[in-house]
Amino acid sequence: MINAPAVFGLLLTVAYLLGAIPFSVLITKLKGVDLRTVGSGNFGATNVYRALGLKYALFVFLLDALKGALPVWYAMTLFPSPIIHILIGFTAIFGHTFSLFLGFKGGKGVATAAGVFAVLSPIPFGMTFLVVIALILMTRMVSVGTLAGCILLPLLLIQFKEPKLLVVSVSVVAFFIVLKHRGNIQRIIQGTENKLK
Repeated sequence: MINAPAVFGLLLTVAYLLGAIPFSVLITKLKGVDLRTVGSGNFGATNVYRALGLKYALFVFLLDALKGALPVWYAMTLFPSPIIHILIGFTAIFGHTFSLFLGFKGGKGVATAAGVFAVLSPIPFGMTFLVVIALILMTRMVSVGTLAGCILLPLLLIQFKEPKLLVVSVSVVAFFIVLKHRGNIQRIIQGTENKLK
């Protein structure tokens, strides 16, 4: 018989440790680049783009998204409770933004959150993702697309009549991501935000 609390505790631990793996730092180090000295100094895929180009940035984004998607998907195969799925997702995002391997620092959580939400609510997330990509291509600013996505996804979840728990949880994560983009918002207002080349 499966010991559910023990399995849940183990899954939480794995979700945090997986989320905490700093793929952006590892990959840029392999290429001889210290990501902290490039661009914004952030540990996200956008800064990897500045350091190594689009191919590596997309690779890091995919790996960071999988850090969120895989533990949530596995939790959904083991437990029927949406609360557990959300807690596992939150833990992976927390691991990414407060990584044990980076002195409890990390990225802004966008890619890992994307992986979590893609599994929890694929259709609203897919629609949001398309809008985000379109805005990034139009404005050449990743932050504009990201911030718009943080507003749009909770609204789509409401429109699709997703459970209130999921709407609230996504809204909390979206708010946290917006807070992590305070500097970007200020630069957007000032017209000095970095643009993709």
